[in-house]
Amino acid sequence: MSKQPRGIFCADRAFTLIETVLAIGIVATVLIALLGLLPTGSRILSEAGRGTVGARIAQQLIGEVQLAEFEDIGLFNNKQRYYNDMGTELQSGGNHVYTARIEVESGNPEIPGAKASEYLKRVIIKVSNDPGKPDFSDPPLEEGGQNDSYQSPYNRYSTLVVFTGQDKS
Repeated sequence: MSKQPRGIFCADRAFTLIETVLAIGIVATVLIALLGLLPTGSRILSEAGRGTVGARIAQQLIGEVQLAEFEDIGLFNNKQRYYNDMGTELQSGGNHVYTARIEVESGNPEIPGAKASEYLKRVIIKVSNDPGKPDFSDPPLEEGGQNDSYQSPYNRYSTLVVFTGQDKS
């Protein structure tokens, strides 16, 4: 009786054709599923990047308005600024990716539970990543004062600016 070799290439330890085909089928199925997720992941990553740059632009503008003299805040109203894809401000509107608009609400902002004050102003920053002429108009309110189904073409950021200097009287 001769002994059969027990190396790594022995016939009793090899994969059969059926096992190999099944393994390739499982790997192919998993790869196809993963490749199907790439466009979705890429879109989500792109939206997150645009949102981050837009928030950085808004934060920069809010800081600029907050550092201004309280009486001069109205000068920022309806001003538009232009930015490149990295959020760097451009001097002219040519070849821009983001457009930011500053709006200063006239009158006293309503704050629930607080009295109206002439020493308080609401500043709204609207940032759009539409390189054309973005529409910054607010949508009409539906019944009940909400717009649940409306998708805004811009991101909106707001802050309150308080006059903390000496009394004006």
